[in-house]
Amino acid sequence: MKQILLMRHAKSGWDNPELKDFDRPLEERGLNDAPMMGRFIMESNYKPGMVISSPAQRAKETTQLIREAAKIEEGQISWNEDLYYGSVQDYIAAIQTASDEYERIMLVGHNPLMENTAGILAGAGQKTALRMPTAALVCLESFAEIWEAVAPATCQIKWMMIPKVLKK
Repeated sequence: MKQILLMRHAKSGWDNPELKDFDRPLEERGLNDAPMMGRFIMESNYKPGMVISSPAQRAKETTQLIREAAKIEEGQISWNEDLYYGSVQDYIAAIQTASDEYERIMLVGHNPLMENTAGILAGAGQKTALRMPTAALVCLESFAEIWEAVAPATCQIKWMMIPKVLKK
């Protein structure tokens, strides 16, 4: 069974209006939430074999903080510009081209693409099936034997975790 972890980047800052959207960094809350989510991944035994992340600054910082907290090797991370500039189809393509040696992968990206990807994979059509606040993590499962077979309506949502719940 294949598992897909979809993570929206942690809370980013809007303090500097001169920065391009691509270059916006995490704010303090995001800098705290990302490692907390990484520890959750590690402690719940949902460590991915491969991480595919948007290279936008806020996603990159989120990925690095997750990597450190979950003890994911640097070589397990790849950067995919389509997770910033692309579409839901690009998110699905990133999943479909993952190495079949891994049973669990993680994508780190942006809304509304994260919410839409989760919904479409779970069979919600073009509707948003769930709301993902910053640093939200959703686990989808597919009975596909190879990543290439993961397609719209072939997954089910197993669970979702958000920083607010972990802080309680």
